[in-house]
Amino acid sequence: MTTLPTIVLVHGMWHGSWAWERVATLLEAAGHPCVQVTLPGKDRSPGDPTFRGHCDHLSRVLAGVRGDVVLVGHSYSGALLTEVGDAGNVRAMVFVSAFCLEPGESVASVNDAEAGSQAGKDDIRQVGDYLVIDPDIARNAFYHDCTPADAARAAERLTPEHAGTRVAVVSNAAWRTVPSHFVVCTLDRACTPEVQRMMASRVESSSELVSSHSPMVSMPRALACTIIDVASRHRGTAQRGHEPEHTS
Repeated sequence: MTTLPTIVLVHGMWHGSWAWERVATLLEAAGHPCVQVTLPGKDRSPGDPTFRGHCDHLSRVLAGVRGDVVLVGHSYSGALLTEVGDAGNVRAMVFVSAFCLEPGESVASVNDAEAGSQAGKDDIRQVGDYLVIDPDIARNAFYHDCTPADAARAAERLTPEHAGTRVAVVSNAAWRTVPSHFVVCTLDRACTPEVQRMMASRVESSSELVSSHSPMVSMPRALACTIIDVASRHRGTAQRGHEPEHTS
């Protein structure tokens, strides 16, 4: 019996591993072991809360997984996938409205370059060394297609994020050598569909969900199916270069 790859799920800014609970349940039911990463952060998990600390934490997680990995990142954590996703056991990556960056770019430089984000620099507050987003802004920017109960619960669970994470510049582009798929969320108010499609054009393949910024909450089954499809296409494959292939 062939062992299915482990799906490593990485949350975005202000979130935690809880964001992936519904998707992980569906993936595990399909036979995929899952690891829901909790990045270090204030009121979240001990450790270095900076971008470098997050990269190091993710590298340790990947090193601890036996066998093949499909690495999935949401939003900010796409920068982590970009920087350290070329670990030897990673067979594919999935960017879910996630920052698939070129060396020299940051989350801020890409998201703030185009108008339209409702979770941009003018929508968040810095308190000391940390960035916070108010619950009402989060509900509108991240969860507007979720049930009111789900949106309220998610917004209540958000925690401060170190200010340096948003402006940290990446130095690597792991998606150049690791087969990668981008999920464009067409109703996204945090990272506009136009910005997403620009980043999606960089990778091997892409698809679209009629979703807000948080399909793991609003449409977990559709997102899980996409992840399973990517995992099935890249099971046991070696890292390599790619020619883009995009679908809607």
